[in-house]
Amino acid sequence: MAISITIRSGDAPADLQHFAEEKCARLTKFLRDAPRVEFVLKKDHTKWDGEATLHGSRHHERLVAHDAHADAHGCIELLVEKLERQLEKSKEKRKDHRGPSMADGAPRKPDDGASGDEPTYEDIVRRDLKGGK
Repeated sequence: MAISITIRSGDAPADLQHFAEEKCARLTKFLRDAPRVEFVLKKDHTKWDGEATLHGSRHHERLVAHDAHADAHGCIELLVEKLERQLEKSKEKRKDHRGPSMADGAPRKPDDGASGDEPTYEDIVRRDLKGGK
């Protein structure tokens, strides 16, 4: 996984690149190829504003996360958590979108329009032939 960190204003802590690589390792369980993650951090007076962009995930998705924290390490961690949630949501959308399969062990019931509350056509005909309502 290729990780790039850009600092707009301020000085970055020395171990920030290694920290980002450790945190981004959690994202590999959702991805097949080697994606590229770009972090852009900006030091404000009291906090670090950050943006993370994940390129090259499945189906050419580009995921973006924005967050802020008092510490640069905390900002990176929050951004990775947001990307992880977005990847989970994306995976859930793709997974099981057609309902349960036959392999799940529970065969689907055919929907013939007859339910226990409504009388069938034969019941209505018999009732009408008997003269009842």
